[in-house]
Order: sequence, then C-alpha cells, then structure tokens
Amino acid sequence: MRTFALVTLGCKVNQYESEQIAAFLRARGWVQTEAADAHLRIVNTCSVTTDAASQSRQAIRRGVRLPILRSANTPGSPTAHHPRILVTGCWATSDPQAAAQIPGVSAVITHRDNIAQKLDQLLAEHEGHETTPAEPARVGPVIGTPTLPLLGEHQSSHQRAFLKIQDGCNAHCTYCIIPSLRPVLWSKPLDDVVDEARRLVDAGHVEIVLTGIFLGAYGHTTALRRRQAAGRTPPLADLIEALCTRVRGLRRLRLSSLEPGDLNDELLSTLRAHPQVVPHLHLPLQSGSDALLRRMNRQYRRDDYLRLLDRVAVGWDRAALTTDIIVGFPGESDSCFDQTLDIVDRARFIHIHAFPFSPRPGTAAARWQDDLVDGNIVRARIAQLHQRATQQSFEFRTSFVGQTVKLLTERNRGDEFSPMRHGRCERYFDVQFQCPAARPGDLITVRVDRVAQAETYGSTA
Repeated sequence: MRTFALVTLGCKVNQYESEQIAAFLRARGWVQTEAADAHLRIVNTCSVTTDAASQSRQAIRRGVRLPILRSANTPGSPTAHHPRILVTGCWATSDPQAAAQIPGVSAVITHRDNIAQKLDQLLAEHEGHETTPAEPARVGPVIGTPTLPLLGEHQSSHQRAFLKIQDGCNAHCTYCIIPSLRPVLWSKPLDDVVDEARRLVDAGHVEIVLTGIFLGAYGHTTALRRRQAAGRTPPLADLIEALCTRVRGLRRLRLSSLEPGDLNDELLSTLRAHPQVVPHLHLPLQSGSDALLRRMNRQYRRDDYLRLLDRVAVGWDRAALTTDIIVGFPGESDSCFDQTLDIVDRARFIHIHAFPFSPRPGTAAARWQDDLVDGNIVRARIAQLHQRATQQSFEFRTSFVGQTVKLLTERNRGDEFSPMRHGRCERYFDVQFQCPAARPGDLITVRVDRVAQAETYGSTA
C-alpha cells in the first residue's frame, strides 16, 4: 500500500490546494495516513511573513526527522525505510534552492511548475518504474495551469468546504511578497465553480467558503481597480447568484475575505438577496491612517472604509465583521495607531487578526529599516487591539442571548465521548451546547443562553 501525509501551513488557498494534491494522489491509488506511516510526506509551505517562512522550514525538518515508518515491514511497501519529502507552496516558490538544500528533501514543486506532471514524475521515481498518469474526470487550474482536479470528496478535517475560485495578485502592497510568487491572475470558469460546489454539497458539505488570493478580482485580469472594466455587474456577483440558485442543498455560502473596495452596491445587493450568504464579512483594514495606507500602497483610504461600514450596517442586521491589522508598519506613530483604534471602535470587529509588521525580503517595505517601530510598542499596541476585540465580541454575542442561531457542528474538542458539542453560527462566533446525537457536519438550531468573556453557551430547542 502506497501512503502519503500532508502538512499545510498558511491560508485557506493553501488548504484548498492541499486538498487538490490529496485528491490527485488518491486517484492514483495512494492512501492518506499519518506522517509516521507515510511513504510520501508533503509540506505545503507559506511565505506571507518571515515567521511563516521560518515555520515552513521547521515543518520540513520535522518531517525529515520523523523516525522510520511504523509500517516499514509491510510486504511490498516501496522504499519503506526511506520516505520521500516533497516541499511545495509559497515558501518553496520564493526560495526553491533553499528548500532543496534542506537535508532529506527529495523534491521541490513551485507554483511555476506543472504540478500534476511533477507529481507523476516523483511517483514514478518513488515506485522505481514508469507510470501512466490516471486522468481525473475533470481538471481545474492551479496558478493558471490546468493540472489538478476539481474537488468532489468530503474535505478532510473540515466541515466547511473551501472552494478556490481565483488566483494571483498584481496589486503590489509594499509589505507583501505574494504578487512575486503568484503574479498571474486566473479565475475558475463559473460553470466549473458551480459543478465543484455541487460535488462538495453531494459529498456532505452544507457550507462552502469561497477563497482566492484576491477574491474581489474574480473575473478580472488585474487586481488594480482603476484598470478593471467598469459599467457591468461584478463577475463575483454573477458567480454568487449562480451558486445560490443552481446548487441544490447549499445551505451556507461564506466569502473568505474581501478588500474594502470590492464590496460595492451591486455586490452588496447580490449578497443580501440570497439567504445562503451568511452575515459575516472579513474586511482587511491593515491601518486606519491615510499616511500608512498610501505607504502600504493599499487601494482605499480611511473614509472609503468608513463608508463601507455604513453600507454594511444598512444592508444587514448585526453583520459580524472580522479584520486584519498590521501593527508597527514602518513609520506608524502614536497618531497613526490612534486612527486605527478609531476605526476599530466604529466597526466593532468581533475578531481582529493583529500581527506585527514583518520585513519580508523582496518587498519595498523591507528596505525601510530606519522607520521600524520598537518591539515593545508593537506588543503593547497588539494587546490593545486584542483587548478591544475581546470586549466587542462579548458585547456582540450578548445581543443574541435568548435568540436562536444555526450552528454547523464541529468535531469535539478533547474528549470525543463528552456530550458537549460546539459549532460556528452564521455570524462566525462559536457556541457550545449539549447534544450527544449531534454529529460533525450537522446543522443544529440552538438558543443562546449565556455569554462568557471567551465562550458562548446554548441549548437545543
């Protein structure tokens, strides 16, 4: 039996692409297992920050250091004593030579490669003979190359299915390396997205999360709005309309992230028109300072973001908002940070992914070493943001006490035999409840009974 294991770092796009790799290997007779039992160990890396790149290298070395396979004595196991280590993803693309030089790494596949062809070559080498690639029923692009399959199985470890519809970015924010690694914009054809969504729903997923490198650029050849074709319905709105009207059994549709400029009146109207679209939006802010937004090369200013918040407030009853904020970007003064806090207080975000600026080699911002912010100040500012988000989340969740919400049940935390269950509701927050019969993937209606600082508790009707 030929076995493989996958370790995935980074974003939802990476998670989707790992699912594609797994589906590709299963179609060729390979069985997914734990890393200690795997003949092929794959690490799908991230490079969005220097910390992510470091974590990717650590994950590779952990895979190399794993002991000899527990199944090493299985008759007919190919090269059982010597698992192959495959490295792919964004860090592999940013520095393939460094990845290849890590002792024990067998092969590196970058975003610029034909991934299926490279995988087939590696499998042939692993088995010691030529193989005839099995053709998947349908294929869909990764980085514009039609190589890996559309998904149609229940995604491992997820109750919500990730569905990648877009790739590539050429917006060139000054802190971001991704446009150098995924420069070619590509959008999955609408009918392919609908077909894949149907398959995922048929496989048991009731919620789908649309994801992409720059989701709002779906259907466009550029992420730069000033160069996008104007005067027509946004292609993303057409796609959402098609998914909500043509995919029977789809109960929830969530968008992984939208840039502030993406959510125009037409797209907002389409989102509001379909009950499958959940009232939760992830809208990266990065900073509330116009001076820093210009320096970051972001495509909006603070007033644009504030107008967006007004449109969302009119469009939905208590929409849940989450965001990303870079803390300590070169030149961030106390005044700049106060402007960020002002927007945070107005938006009432229920979760803030606040992270310190990381000077990523190869980006413009990495050169601004003279303007770096003291680490103690950065940590104090992050603590302020976390404190605000915790309080805002508590107040938001409290507004639902006595009301019912629908939860997508997740796997138990810790004791699998405990009667306690938990699930994420339409507005993103997690609720714990007692119902031994609830299984992962079930949609359960729960009344919110009480709210603690970090937890929400409910009961079934």
